[in-house]
Amino acid sequence: MTVHYATTPAAPAPVSLTSARRAEAAFARLHGADAALLLPSNVTATTAVLLALSNPGGHIVVSDQTCDPLRAALTAELTGSRRTVTFVDCTEPDAVVAAVRPATQVVYTPSLSDPLMRLAPLGELATYAQMNDLLLVVDNTALSPAEVRPLESGAVVVIEDASPCLDEWGDVSAAFVTGAGRHLAPVREQAARFGGQVDPWAAHLLERSLSTLGLRLAARRHHAERVADALRGHRAVRTVHRPTFDEAPWALETHDGFGGLLAFEVAPDVRDLGAVLDACAADDAATGSTLALPALTTHAHLSERVRQEAGISRQLVRVSVGTQDPGPLIRGLLRALDTAAGPRPPSGGERC
Repeated sequence: MTVHYATTPAAPAPVSLTSARRAEAAFARLHGADAALLLPSNVTATTAVLLALSNPGGHIVVSDQTCDPLRAALTAELTGSRRTVTFVDCTEPDAVVAAVRPATQVVYTPSLSDPLMRLAPLGELATYAQMNDLLLVVDNTALSPAEVRPLESGAVVVIEDASPCLDEWGDVSAAFVTGAGRHLAPVREQAARFGGQVDPWAAHLLERSLSTLGLRLAARRHHAERVADALRGHRAVRTVHRPTFDEAPWALETHDGFGGLLAFEVAPDVRDLGAVLDACAADDAATGSTLALPALTTHAHLSERVRQEAGISRQLVRVSVGTQDPGPLIRGLLRALDTAAGPRPPSGGERC
């Protein structure tokens, strides 16, 4: 007699698990990696990575362009876990070399610093790291895999916040981590100690947004170049912070472009920057772009002296350029800057 046992079909994976795994797989493919992790925030992701890749008593070199709340969290968590941290300018390899000591285990830098938009020479840093048994960790938030893939340059782990590139609508709080599996396993274990997970719907939105990343970044890159070109040479603008291949020819081998971010510094005699932001507010909404003053936002907690040493003046304006036509934004910016700078001085050929 044959006994037939009733079988129960396997329960489907929870929606949160399925959504997160799909988003992780999509992100890993963009970087040419085997796997990725989706974590609740950039602070959680970065702290978990640096703790997982270092040991108590170890030393970590961190970019001095890291701003709060991440900088404060790293300082508190790493020092509280018996790691030491040195903040240096990671866009200068000599500064990194000078900061390395026998206990150094990890070098952490953004691929493009925000808000000063300084490129880190990833290939040079990775070569030095490999020759000295160090692990290079890169925050690629400002550029995304549509512009550069740091794993190809020798980084061992890449971290990216969902904003401003990965999330098409800018309303998801999450971050990705990718790299070799041997590095991701301890990161996953460390992140689990912090608790929390990404909402299933947020994971779904991220997965959907990643499919259009290349198209969106190509548009933002082109629009940011138009905004930067319009600002260069304006009498009220001292400096435009945005990389170019002319300034960094080595990036031709690694970068497809420089994303949708830029910053500009307004002349000291322009006092009312709030008026510049207000005058452009309607145009920002029309183009999906945003303007901010780092001295009053991301770097507001710093003293004036520390901000100046970091190169973050009160005249610095950060611009995140959207995917829509930047024409209204450019016109609004130039109009506001013309007004803020006052009337043009008479030329030599004019009569009083």
